[in-house]
Amino acid sequence: MRVAIPEKYLRLIILAVWIAALFWGFNLINLTPYGLNEGAAKALLFLWSIVDRIANPVATFGTPDMRAILLLPVAIYWSGSILATKIFAAMLAFFGALFLYYWARKENHESALMATALLLICPLTITQISTVGTGPMLLLTFGIGLWVSNTYRAKPRPLGGWFFIQLLVVIIAVSLHPAGLGYALALAWLWIRDPLNKQQRRQIMVGLAIAIPLIMTFQDGWQKDIAWFSNPLVTFSNALQNGAVGFGEPAGWIGGFIVALLLIIVIIKDRAFLFNDLMGSALLFATLLGLVAATPEWALIAIALLLYRGLALLVTFNQSFSSKSLMGQRGIVLVVLIIASSTFMLADKQYRQVVQSEILSPTDDIIQQLAAEAADHDKPFQAASQWPARTMLASRRDVFPLPGAIEDSAEFLSSIKGITHLIFDHTLEANLGLSNNISELSGIAETMSLQEAGVVIRIKTETPADPFEMLLHAPVGDATKAEG
Repeated sequence: MRVAIPEKYLRLIILAVWIAALFWGFNLINLTPYGLNEGAAKALLFLWSIVDRIANPVATFGTPDMRAILLLPVAIYWSGSILATKIFAAMLAFFGALFLYYWARKENHESALMATALLLICPLTITQISTVGTGPMLLLTFGIGLWVSNTYRAKPRPLGGWFFIQLLVVIIAVSLHPAGLGYALALAWLWIRDPLNKQQRRQIMVGLAIAIPLIMTFQDGWQKDIAWFSNPLVTFSNALQNGAVGFGEPAGWIGGFIVALLLIIVIIKDRAFLFNDLMGSALLFATLLGLVAATPEWALIAIALLLYRGLALLVTFNQSFSSKSLMGQRGIVLVVLIIASSTFMLADKQYRQVVQSEILSPTDDIIQQLAAEAADHDKPFQAASQWPARTMLASRRDVFPLPGAIEDSAEFLSSIKGITHLIFDHTLEANLGLSNNISELSGIAETMSLQEAGVVIRIKTETPADPFEMLLHAPVGDATKAEG
């Protein structure tokens, strides 16, 4: 006798199998402190310092984004665990995909299933889990937002609990990435085209007008590691080639151009549905608004839109053929599935080799060199870093943000009193002043490592009693320079 597994248990089984495959079956997740982006590292250090009641320099890093709210449960129970954090990030990604599946299956169950399967093996999904990126969290936030909006509109109560939960979802989405503004705009558009009544529409609009500037002021804009005005075609190409983590050969534009072209076709063909559906408009507006910061997080949203709506359109198109055979009704769909899944799995295989070989990104490589210096706890160590949270996670020592450039060398030396190491990208124009300051510290600063990704400077502690006198009498050109 055939026994059907209840859907709620089936979801948990799929989740467990998928996570086991990612972490231990195929070793696709980097379990070291390296590879995290700065925003994720900042949120984790902020949470761990609160949970463990440890005083450290994390307060000087600035306000973390609302990733800290989403990661709070794992920080409470498994403080300090990178493994637990990334498993929890995988769970968030899975539930985000599950929300998209339930949304899409109302239109086409078949395409929803295929799109969800492809999203779960997409190299960008996997690398976002590995870096604890905000892409999957944005998709989850959109899904929660859809559920909260439907619940609120089903039983509207002016200024009730669901109203404020709706605004909280907006705050979380907007704080994570500029693409999160897409959900706020989609919610506003929903109440413009389909208001329950004028009073509640006004309340929603006023709430959005207050919530968005509030969170932007509170966290001083978006995280500093967001790459503004990146080339979206290159981002798409990197997403297909290596999950947009920067390993392997630099990606060209061809793959990105194909993805962008398909995305434009889907948006044009499906515009009526997208503009009249909350989730559809959220994905659409997030894709359009996120173009100003075409990061991997944005690319995941765009790919989700392409998968869920593109496959739905493709199934409908394939069904329009007169042939009643399997190949006639689903031939094109099968070909697209084979191409997409093969492309994704080849990129996954390449990333697996990166993880197994413990290959680090150029930035992580130079951070690792500094962490090796910090391993000796008998030596004084207090660093200032362009990536303070990532450096602090790797070194497990006190790390502060970089000091600002100061024209007066003596004043600059005073500003870094107590700092033993500096690490930053000397090729950035914003750091040229700092490079010039360091080049003037004759006999005090020495270059430990100079690479394309950055420089590590050691500040000598065995200095004369009056270092300013040393600067005054230092021969010209004797300084160790950080080339910029």
